[in-house]
Amino acid sequence: MREIAVVFDPERKFFLYFGVVFLAVGVGPFGTYDAMDFWQRTVFWSLDILGGLLIIVPVVHVVYHSRILRRIPPLPRFVLGVAFGAIPAAAFITVLYGSVGTDLEISTPYPLLFVQVTVFSTILLLTEYVLWPAVFGGSRSRARAASADDGAGMGPSLGVHVSADLSPPPDTPDGPVAEKAAPVPHRVRLIERLPAELRGAEILSISMQDHYAEVSTTAGKTMLLMRLSDAIDLLDGMPGAQIHRSHWAARGAVVAIEKAGRRHEVVLGDGRRLPIGATHLAVARQVFPVDG
Repeated sequence: MREIAVVFDPERKFFLYFGVVFLAVGVGPFGTYDAMDFWQRTVFWSLDILGGLLIIVPVVHVVYHSRILRRIPPLPRFVLGVAFGAIPAAAFITVLYGSVGTDLEISTPYPLLFVQVTVFSTILLLTEYVLWPAVFGGSRSRARAASADDGAGMGPSLGVHVSADLSPPPDTPDGPVAEKAAPVPHRVRLIERLPAELRGAEILSISMQDHYAEVSTTAGKTMLLMRLSDAIDLLDGMPGAQIHRSHWAARGAVVAIEKAGRRHEVVLGDGRRLPIGATHLAVARQVFPVDG
């Protein structure tokens, strides 16, 4: 199975998690409709669902992005993270029963409750990390890009990047000397695709993980559903080079080019190493001003 985009998206979490809470309050599953009034159900299911996910989600992020567990395939690694998080979450729910609504007591044994929490959380989080971006993520990103291009007077995006000449006109002998225009910040469209917390960081590298491009920045990593060629196009000429069919590196992030056996690698400032494809070695030596 391809990589799962386990990223932090506040908008996605807000609508999905609260939607499940509202559904549970209205339906009142597991006997809560008869045992509790409306406000008791509201308190109970808000604490049950939001509290349980508050425990599980951080554990999933740690386990899924763990370097120690990277050899485990994506889906089993993801479920393992959910299962680890379900251990304290099921204990939390056990304590919650009886605390809200005196007429409700939990009769489910803890092992069975643990399995139920694991299954429910796996379905919910797969919906968040796989189904939601597949349905909403791509179209929303394309809409933002098209709106930005239209606002700049460039028309709808047709996959061709057009750069406008924003330099001031030359001075003419018959007219006053034109004021020098303020430098225009270089626009990197890929940064606009990153989560809000990463947009102020510098992009270090892009690596393909199946159908996802893993963008590494000075503030963390995120996964974007796109091809490497598309991600590089959205860099809008940012200094760097494609060093492998699956990797791109920023010029300022590379500190060395080293030989490892029969192949070469770039060494990044954060300690990571990325392979250099044989057909990309000459370009890498030209782009990255390092010894090696």
